[in-house]
Amino acid sequence: MSLHIESTENALAELKKQRTKTLTAAISVSFLGIALMGLLLYLVHIIVAVPEDPPMVAYATQEGDNPDIDTPEVTQTTQRPSSSSTSAQVKVIAAVATADVAVVNPDIEVDVPSEELSMGIDIGDGFGTGTGDGDGGGIPGIISKRCDLNDRMKRITENGGTPQCEEAVVKSLRWLKKQQNKDGSWGGAPHNYKCAMTGMALLSYLAHCETPLSEEFGETVLKGISFLVDQGMKNPVLSLVPQRNEVSYDHAVATYALCEAYTFCKQMDIPSISNLEKVVVKAVDRIIDAQCPNGGWGYSYNNKINPDIDLSVTGWNVQALKAAEHGGIKPTKGEIRSTLRKASSYVRKNVMPDGKFSYKENGNMPRSSLVGVGVLSLQMTGNGSDSAARKGLDWIKNNVKNLQWGQGSGTENVKSNLYMHYYCVQAAMNRGGDVWTSYNKAFRDAVLSGQNADGSFRKNDVGYVSGMSNKSENIYRQCLATLMLETYYRFLPGTGEGTKNS
Repeated sequence: MSLHIESTENALAELKKQRTKTLTAAISVSFLGIALMGLLLYLVHIIVAVPEDPPMVAYATQEGDNPDIDTPEVTQTTQRPSSSSTSAQVKVIAAVATADVAVVNPDIEVDVPSEELSMGIDIGDGFGTGTGDGDGGGIPGIISKRCDLNDRMKRITENGGTPQCEEAVVKSLRWLKKQQNKDGSWGGAPHNYKCAMTGMALLSYLAHCETPLSEEFGETVLKGISFLVDQGMKNPVLSLVPQRNEVSYDHAVATYALCEAYTFCKQMDIPSISNLEKVVVKAVDRIIDAQCPNGGWGYSYNNKINPDIDLSVTGWNVQALKAAEHGGIKPTKGEIRSTLRKASSYVRKNVMPDGKFSYKENGNMPRSSLVGVGVLSLQMTGNGSDSAARKGLDWIKNNVKNLQWGQGSGTENVKSNLYMHYYCVQAAMNRGGDVWTSYNKAFRDAVLSGQNADGSFRKNDVGYVSGMSNKSENIYRQCLATLMLETYYRFLPGTGEGTKNS
């Protein structure tokens, strides 16, 4: 166990101690307030009894006038964005550490009041970047009303979901909490996808507005973010095995999650995790620097001209960059927007006449499982209305009639391949209209029926994965299914075909 993670565990232990201290201090201050109120009422009574109007005298309060009151140095009150209803005090990491560590200097206390229905963090006024003409491109909605349970439920029902979707997500997050490793990661040996699985889990929590401030899941999220930041301070890429060929998957998914975490901390005024911004900028720089001349990405970031450039790994890197752009992250190696434009030119080379997308450019290995990847990548690069995206959306509407949990396998499996459906559900939501109406019917009830009583999801095809352990595959399946059910409030539906722009 690294020094970084040991420090994180100590910080978490300190959080629990601080809650007790803060509660005691709060009770003391309450009693003192009652006493002061009584004194004030007594003084008012005396003043009223005096026959002449006394002069009003104001006294400037001097620092240290009341040494008996133990006042915290900094206290910030915020509404808790958690799904839980119990009050809590959460100590959060402050970005003041100068060493290359991923832990906190616990100087800031955040009071998290009880709220029966998580009433109302409302940051920003939109859920993405849909243009209103069917272009879609709704980046995962980090900044808005999904933190309000009432608004979240409204969006679920308006967009074709049911209360069971929300219940399933909460059950899934509780199951994921039990699967977290002691070091804050998710997944098992071999470690070539451990950062990716940690990123997938964090994305699932953040999509539900679970942050380091959340009571039920706050420590889980905090430890997960700290694990990835720790890896980013030690390695050139976010991976436990940076020399592995699949490192582009590991790094891209982990970067995607950290970009969302960074944006949450910034826009919700959450005291930031030490070195989070430093690692995020470094991670985004690595993605930009590793883009290949044709606009795509390969499995390895160390060779820009290689035969491993493909649409699948490119899709994860596009998602990471879009999240970085949405969070206002400023890379030092180039521009996110120009990198995404270059990526869109690569994606267009993969579209087939029938609407499928190929694994490699110029029609090499067309795959049903990559249609959603291609369409979502075009939407996220601002090209969701071009002919390639429209062809892909038509293919989805005409060929994906229903998701049959546990049926079929392989790259051409359109019945239950969760990797394919993870992308298709986002692409369809971004487009809206009859494309979304049709797709919502295809996936919603099937995913709900695939969940066990303990919150886990039954075995099902997750697409082709190489060298992934059973433990990691279980996490992967869990997160893909959870993120699909969270799409109702993560994205702004397109309005090109009459979908309500809620």
